[in-house]
Parts: sequence; structure tokens; C-alpha cells
Amino acid sequence: MSDVARGGQNSAVKQSAPRRRGMRSAEVSPELRERLDQARVLRDPRVRALWPRLKRRQQQVVLDPSVAVGHRYPLSSGEIAQLTGMSERQVRYWADHGLIAHWRKGRRRLFETVGLITAFSITNASQHELQFYRGLMEDPVVKLAAKVGILTSLLASRLEGIETSEAEELTAPLDELTRR
Repeated sequence: MSDVARGGQNSAVKQSAPRRRGMRSAEVSPELRERLDQARVLRDPRVRALWPRLKRRQQQVVLDPSVAVGHRYPLSSGEIAQLTGMSERQVRYWADHGLIAHWRKGRRRLFETVGLITAFSITNASQHELQFYRGLMEDPVVKLAAKVGILTSLLASRLEGIETSEAEELTAPLDELTRR
């Protein structure tokens, strides 16, 4: 039977072989890169030191914000404000000054776990502590280094009467800072 009698199909039609594409490395979007950086920050001992200072309810919200806002991370500035009791303006202020970790998607600030932990810590701080943080943020690095030196000296003198394991736990954030 000829090819035409079979409906015009060639019995020896070549199956087109699937084109092989070279393996490309996964491209990480800027959004994903910033979210991964948030995870790195969460492992930072300075942030981990804040966790025990949060109230139990705050810890529960950090672990599962969906109970309070209806979804998981990331959270918006408004949601951080709602959860912490801060105003949206305060959230933006602390985020823009680097104290509350966040990332941006367009013009929106988005917050992961570490941002909520630091936001709760700011909420729990006294007015005097907030003034201290503001002063530190505005100081030039040279003055800030001098203040850290004084605080380190004060901390060392206060740790003399404390057990070694407790002193190591308290100074872990400083040790991490000096390794950078």
C-alpha cells in the first residue's frame, strides 16, 4: 500500500526527538534571595537572644501568625503593626532605620519571622531603651564603636560573679559580632 493510500502519512515518519536543553542553574529571584537572607539572620545569635524575652503569646504569634492575620509569612507593615500594637508609621520608621529586618516587593515592605521578633522586642522595650536605640542608630560608626567598648567593659565587670555557662550564653552575641 502506498503512502498516499494510507491517508498520506509516511510510514517512515521520523519522530521528532525531544530537544535537549542544557541544564541551567536555578535562578534565584531578588525576592527569594531577600527571604533567604531573612533565614540567615534568624540563625544570628543576636536575634536568637531576643526570643526568650518575648511573652508567651508573642512567641505563639511568631510561630504561627495565621491564627491572628489569616496567613503565614511574609507579613505587611500593617499586619506587623496590628500584631505588635505599634502604628504603621512606627513600623516603617524602625524598618527604614534597619532595626526591623524586612525586604521589599515593589514599594511594599514585607516581614518574615525575624522582623516580627524584633518588632515585638521593640514593643516590649521601655521608652528609655527606645531613646537609647535611636541614639545608637544616629551616631557615626566611630562613636558607636566607642559606646560598644564602654558597654563591653561594663558587661565584663558585671559578669565576674556569674557562672561560666551563663556568662557564655550572655556574651554569645558579642562573640558573633567580633567574628565578622
